[in-house]
Amino acid sequence: MKTNIDNARKTDLIVVEDNETLRHELCDFLSEEGFGVRAVDSGESLNQTLRERFTDILVLDLNMADEDGISIAKRIRTHLPQIGIIMLTGRVLSKDRVEGYQSGADVYITKPARPAELVAAIRNLADRLKPAPLHFPWVLDTLNLTLSYQSNVPIELTANEAKILKTLALTASCVTHAALIESTAPSKLTDAMSRASLEVLISRLRSKISWYTGPLNPIKSVRGMGYQLCIKMKIQ
Repeated sequence: MKTNIDNARKTDLIVVEDNETLRHELCDFLSEEGFGVRAVDSGESLNQTLRERFTDILVLDLNMADEDGISIAKRIRTHLPQIGIIMLTGRVLSKDRVEGYQSGADVYITKPARPAELVAAIRNLADRLKPAPLHFPWVLDTLNLTLSYQSNVPIELTANEAKILKTLALTASCVTHAALIESTAPSKLTDAMSRASLEVLISRLRSKISWYTGPLNPIKSVRGMGYQLCIKMKIQ
């Protein structure tokens, strides 16, 4: 009997496994357990998938043909420290386990993994990774025109950049191009020029924020509609 399915659905996973058969089997099993599951076969594919949408936990195989799991774990832990990493591998030696944890793994499970153990590990890690209530890692200061990430040095913004971020932060879903353009104070520019100016502003904001978000795209483009903020932000 499956339990805590409603809670499990709140957890998003990316399975990183280059063996096609194992990848499909693992994804099917975890999907049946109620998790949101995406799958990739390489570190490069993982980067692209993270740009499209953030994830809670990686289920990461170590033995891959191109970039191996240890290298991926080190890179992800550096750029996206909030992601959980579960290493699933056939390496059973103590030194391999130590290397796995040193590279950034939260959990190290040797193959063949028992299904119940893997599910329990994912749910336990997901619970530990839940942010504290009302915790906002990003703070937008509209008076001083700065954007702060935790205790790091604030990022300086222009007035229009601050207005764009405020408009995005106030809406959980996509904000249309027209609404974003209007938020910067309507002008007599043509629609084409206004859209071009907006794209420049969004590009500049992504560049400023990406130092902390790594491969995660902080402002997602929604084709033909507008943009959506992908980071949790408080306005003050």
